[in-house]
Formats: sequence, structure tokens, C-alpha cells
Amino acid sequence: MTKMPASPLVFLIQPPFVQLNAPYPSIYYLKTFCETLGLKTLSADHSIELFHRIFSKEGLAAVFAEAERSAGEKNPAALSMLSGAGLWVSIIDRLIDFLSGRDREFGHLIGLANGALPAGPLLISYLESVDGDPPDGAARLMAGKMLADLAGFINTVLDPSFALIRYGRQMEQSIARFDEVLPALDGFIIRNFYLPLLEETWTRLEAEWNFTSSSPLILALTVPFPGCLAGALRAAASAKARFGDRAVVILGGGYVNTELRFLDDERIFDYVDYLSFDRGYGSLRAILNHRGVPLSDIPYDASSDIQSDILYKTMYRQGKKIISGLDAGRGSCAETDRRAVKEIFPDYTGVDFSRYLYPVDDENPMHRLWSDGHWLKAYLAHGCYWHSCAFCDVDLDYIRGFEPVHSDALFAHLVRQAELSGVRSVHLVDEAVPVNSLVRFASLNLDAGLPLVFWGNIRFEKDFSPDIAALLASGGLIGVSAGIEIAAEQGFARIGKGIDLEAVVRACAAFKEAGILTHAYLIYGYWDQSDEELIDSAEILRQLFEAGLLDSAFWHKFILTRHSRVYREWKNGRHKELRVRETTGRAGKTFACNDLCFAGEEYYERYCGGLEKLLSSWMQGFTSDEVSAAFDFKVPCPGVDKNTVAKLLDRYARDRDDRRRQLPGAAGKAERLRFLGSKPIITGTNQIQLSWRWQFAEHRLTAKPRPRMNFAALRELFGQAGSGMDAATFYAGLTALLAAGEAERTWAALRQ
Repeated sequence: MTKMPASPLVFLIQPPFVQLNAPYPSIYYLKTFCETLGLKTLSADHSIELFHRIFSKEGLAAVFAEAERSAGEKNPAALSMLSGAGLWVSIIDRLIDFLSGRDREFGHLIGLANGALPAGPLLISYLESVDGDPPDGAARLMAGKMLADLAGFINTVLDPSFALIRYGRQMEQSIARFDEVLPALDGFIIRNFYLPLLEETWTRLEAEWNFTSSSPLILALTVPFPGCLAGALRAAASAKARFGDRAVVILGGGYVNTELRFLDDERIFDYVDYLSFDRGYGSLRAILNHRGVPLSDIPYDASSDIQSDILYKTMYRQGKKIISGLDAGRGSCAETDRRAVKEIFPDYTGVDFSRYLYPVDDENPMHRLWSDGHWLKAYLAHGCYWHSCAFCDVDLDYIRGFEPVHSDALFAHLVRQAELSGVRSVHLVDEAVPVNSLVRFASLNLDAGLPLVFWGNIRFEKDFSPDIAALLASGGLIGVSAGIEIAAEQGFARIGKGIDLEAVVRACAAFKEAGILTHAYLIYGYWDQSDEELIDSAEILRQLFEAGLLDSAFWHKFILTRHSRVYREWKNGRHKELRVRETTGRAGKTFACNDLCFAGEEYYERYCGGLEKLLSSWMQGFTSDEVSAAFDFKVPCPGVDKNTVAKLLDRYARDRDDRRRQLPGAAGKAERLRFLGSKPIITGTNQIQLSWRWQFAEHRLTAKPRPRMNFAALRELFGQAGSGMDAATFYAGLTALLAAGEAERTWAALRQ
């Protein structure tokens, strides 16, 4: 193993393609970590850089020129796009500027839909759906469809691997054979656009970073999704060709973590030197130790890691043998992981957010959160605090290894990042944000005067009460997404979800009353799911939309994974009805193998179109049709009461109102109080005026407050609260103002 003669440059690259609206966070977490080790570190988002190379005048001209030359039949849609090539090339820069938040005036021309601009099949279909008269404010949605039409043209005519976000989408499921990866490395986009970008990157590296012929390079590439794999391997090969043994290439990210843990096809090491697993910090530390890289400020004794050939959470090739350290769970690198995941926060310093787009692919306000906004992405906790759902990868660290971060420190960091970047919005990318962490984050944000707005993934827990939801909304939370999976009581219990339908209704109702957007994930096609249960789940989802408890949802087809609780239980003799089909690759060797096939899974594919049709209708507000009407084959009638959700919602409302009629602290119960209304103003001698959620309330006091007033005295003094605010909320606020021993001073201050 070649030792590095000097401290190397660490170059962190996000390969194409990920979302276009914000940088993916992995390399920015690693950037912070490497800098704490005293390493010179550079980061680059090749996803957005490659996008701009393609969707520019020069890039699009090259695309259309190649499409014109390419042999073979072209479908009518492709021919139509080709016929308008000149106009597409002429307006592409303005289209991208408009989607980037610049050239807003171009949106007026798009919104007119008067035929002045080119259109592909997606835009034409949309215009037909609105009778050629798009509503006001539809320009960005139309611009997004124009961009998608161009991407579809490239995919159809030149590069079947190409997609705006998921290059190599055909690799979404496990690739048992490494040979299946290789064709994507030579796709039209990779060959004609990404390779030149890589060459220019290395040239700039040498020129701007004084990267000499003797300088060592650590190139770390993150592959969060299968579609990033082709670009990552091509970047690795390009770096090796340019720098030879001076370049040490590390591959990590979500795809590596989930798909390559059982790898025994060593050919991937023709491209990369190491595979880094799980949290990444400990593995990177082990690799640096192995290479003899001098590190500063090392808090742990790393001597054992330097000597060992088994590297913590790392795979590499030694001769023709694959060395794996996935089971190495102790030592300094493990401690590095545990501490870093709590203390390392992403550093977006230097990121040019103006390069990122605001693409709109859906009119639904909740769906738009994923793409319509520049977000500082971060997590409040690593892993999931529940980690028990039967379908989930609960055996892997990204689910099982729950570690909450220091909320106060993360909040302070993100406020600084917002000030530096001008981006004041946060996407919490947790598997499920813990309730307490979310409340603390919102409280800090509220105290600071709302410098941030944020949203993220949660669990629909009963702990999300009306009071908690109101606090979160006042603290800047704008939306939540969470898994329901099977919206039927027996389904919740069977998959170990840890919640029931009543908890879902109560949480969603609390969020909606607080003005917070809600999104739900659902899964269909479980190995043991009956048609009746699937239809019941769809009916309950319809009722949730009908009651106004959800803004959007998404159906996923169940995929059996090697790291799920179901699979582990099957290996131990349970689930006799589950028949798993094991797969292998070349000569019995496997490349990726997380996703598994099981007998009967094809049966549920027939439900896909109907379920998507139902969701589309419900998200547009049409919830009255029978569920069965969406399918072109006979399905069971729903076996659940049509008023199931309505009854649970009534119970929620009764419990909420009962609680609100009780004063805080009643029956001697201690409570933490926080008043979310405006500052009360005293008029005259005994009148308090304040606002609460845009409602103005007046309250007449029957006597002057006295010091050390208890709850019973408050109840006697003030009687019933006036209009616009319930009694509990009013007394909570007043009690907070009239703190024990401070009543006279507070009263005097209010009168001023």
C-alpha cells in the first residue's frame, strides 16, 4: 500500500445527477470533518455543473446536432422537437435564468401560451388539460415542463440512461452483475459532456490549487442514488488516468451502504481504491491512517488502525482478495463516527446557490417543497428513533444507529450559514426527526425572531398535539412528511409501525389546524397483503384527503430488502409463506444485492396505475368517487366504515376542546407554558387587547393582578376568556407574563 509523502488535497465531488434546486449535503458534512483534521479540502457539485453544460446554447446545439445525425427511426414527438431546434437553442439560456429566479419577465411570455415559444409533449398535454388557457402563476410549472420535454428528447433519441435527476434510472433496483453498469459509463451525456467537464476540473485543480506533479490527491465521490454510480465511476477513471497512483479514490454514500455490503465481484476496484460505508467519518479516518496521512488535532490513539489491514467500515482489494472491515466496530475510528455524527455540521461556504434552479413539476403546494426552493440540508438526528418497521432497512446504521445532534449548536450553525449564503430555508433530511429535537429547534428559531423556515420528515406520533403543532408553526415549520405505509389498523400492527390510525388522524389534524402542510408515504404489494387490505388502505387514504388532513401523498411498491426485519425473520424460520428468490452475478459473484425478488410480487403491479390515478384526483380535491372506480379489473369493496376518519376526527376535536376548557395547571398538574399570541396591551385600567393567529381579542379584567397569584385566583379573577382565543391559551399567556414575584412590575410595564 503506497504511503502518501505529504498531506494531500481532499477533493469531494457529488457526481451527477441529484436534485437541481439545492446541493446534496453529504460532501458538505465531509468537508467540515476533513477541515477539523487539518486537511486542505475542496468540494464540487458536478450534478449542477453538468446540468448547466447541457442546458445552455452551446450544449443544446450539440444535442440537436447529434440527434439530427443519429441513425434510426425517430418518433413523431422527437421529430417535432427537432423541427423546433433553432428556437429551443435560442431561448434555452432565458428559460434556465427564469427557472433560477432571474429574468422573471420571461415568465410573462411563457404564461401567455400564445405559440411564440417551442413546446414538447409534456407542455402540450398540460395546455390541453387547461384548454390552452393556463391560470395566472403557471409560468414556472410550464417552464418545468419545457425542461422535462428537452430531457425526454435526450433520453429518447440519444441516451436512454439520461434523466434530469436520476441518470441511469434503469439501475434503480439492485444490479446483480457489474457488467450491467458498464454501458452507462459510455452514454452520450457522459462521453460528450461529463468527460470534458472532468478534464477541465483537473486542469483547474492544477492551476488554481498549485496541485503539482508530486501532490497527492484524495478523491471522495458520494453515490446517494443508483443513478449517480455511472458518473462516479467515470470520474474515478478520469482521475486515475490523469494523476495515476497519486489519486486515491474513495466511493461512499447511500447506494454503497445499502447495495454493496455483500460485494464479491472485485472489478469495481479497477476504478476505485476504497468503498466507505455507513456514517463515513470513521471509514475516512481509517483510510487516511492506512495511507499514513498526517492529521492534526487527533483526539484518539489511532496506532492500532494504522497497523491493521482490516479498516473500519471499509472495503478494498488486496491482490485479488477483497478485504472487508464492515464488522470492525471498536477502536478510535468507531469513536470518531459516534462523535462526528453529533458534532459535525454541513459547511456550504462558497456554494453559489444562484446556480441552482426553482423547478416546479407539480401544482401541489406540499409536493413543490422538494424542488421549489433553495434549502440548507441538514439532519437533527442520525438514524431513526423507532427503527422497528418490518419493511425498512433496520439492520443498517443509517436506520438503526440513532444519534440525536446538539440542537442548539446545529441551529446556531445554520443561522450562520444562512447569513453567509443568503439561503434562509432548511430541509431537515432525517429519517424521522425526534419530537423533542423539533420542538427545541422551533423554540430557538422563535426566540431568534424566525431567521429560518424549515420542513422535514417525521413520524405521525401522538405527541404532536395541537399545542405542539401550534408551537412548531410559530417557530417556522412549514411542512412535514411521514410514513403511513398501510392505512388500515391490521396493517399498522403487522408491520410494527408503532402508531395506529388514531395517532395519524390526531397528528395530521393538529398540523393542519396549525397551518402546516402534510405529506404521507404509503406502500402496497407486501408479500402477505390481501387485495382487501390494499383497497381498505386506499379508502382510508381517500377519507384522510376528504377530511382535509393531507395535502399530498405517494404510493411506493414494496421492495423486499436484505437488511429488513422481514428478511431477517424469514432467515430465522418465520414467514413461511414468503418465498425469496436469491440472485447472483457473474460466475456466482455478486455486485449489488440489497433488493430481493419474492414469489408473487408481480401480482401487485396491476394496481400501480389505479393508485396513481386516485392520488392525482384526491390531491386536486376530488374525493367523492368510489375507490374501485379507478381500476380496470374487479377489486373488493372497501371493508371499512366510510366514516372511519370522520369519527376519529370528532373524537380528536372533543378531546382538544375538553383540554382547552381546562386551565393550565388545573388539578395541580405542572405544565410548561409558552404564549404564542402578541404582546398584550393595556387600555384604560382593566382592558387587555392582543392578537392570536390574525384574530384580535379583547379581555376585560375584573380586578388588578396581585403578586404570587395561583391558578385558582386567576380563574376567579378573569372568568371566561373573550372571543378569538380559548381560555387555556389566554391564561397560559397571562400566567407567563405575570410570573411569580413579578406581577406588579409586569402590570406596570404593560400599562406603559
